[in-house]
Amino acid sequence: MKPVSACVAGMLWLAVLVGASGDERPSSSKDKARGGGASLKRGIGLPERHGFGEKHLEELHVAWYYNWGPATKLKTKALFVPMVFSMKSLDADISGDFVLGFNEPDHIKQSNISVEEAFKHWPKVARQVKHVGSPAVAGNPVTGDWLPAFMKGNPKVDFITVHWYKGVDSKHFIKDMQAVHDKYKKPIWVTEFAPQTAANSKENPTKFTQEQVNQFIADTTHWMETSPVVERYAWHDSGVGTSALFDEKGRLTDSGKAYASVHGQK
Repeated sequence: MKPVSACVAGMLWLAVLVGASGDERPSSSKDKARGGGASLKRGIGLPERHGFGEKHLEELHVAWYYNWGPATKLKTKALFVPMVFSMKSLDADISGDFVLGFNEPDHIKQSNISVEEAFKHWPKVARQVKHVGSPAVAGNPVTGDWLPAFMKGNPKVDFITVHWYKGVDSKHFIKDMQAVHDKYKKPIWVTEFAPQTAANSKENPTKFTQEQVNQFIADTTHWMETSPVVERYAWHDSGVGTSALFDEKGRLTDSGKAYASVHGQK
């Protein structure tokens, strides 16, 4: 909401997808992401402007991160992925192989951009990079109004970016990711997911027990690590409650420890 060593089967699946689209995507085994953990898919949305930095990336053992902006000040082995958050970011200098598109353009408190305006200015988002992530909508990316309408114009989109906050039912999560892939036939980056949003966590921080959240983390990350449908994923730290990765002193919570312990597939 804020402003991979893949298995052989996964690599073969991506190769088939690349061949069908004619777009040469780097395989996960060749990505520049080289974080401290075993998973090259696992990442984090890091609120860098609120004081989060290298220490937090290292403790989570993530291979990549983004900060809702076009640049980072951090010096880290983890791969930084820039974002064009809103229309105000269109002229920012973007470097690297990847960029994330507009953040929740269908949300009045986020980038708040119409489909028409987003499509008109989309070439500026994609102009400096090889691989472009779709706008990440707040609503349903399959049955909602915004993303299906945007994708009808056939913009340059190499992977679909998804946000998910629907509780602790991992089967529901997996079903939704498969529906997104079936709809757009493109790899998925889950750039925000957790049982609750930050706002909902403040209202009801213990809605889900620690055991429920730990199991949700274990089940969803195992599926994403083993499924070729998902290329990368990033938990969203709620700041409070059982969806938080760090406590008020900056230490890993039990949820943070569970997320940091995710292992990639060989």
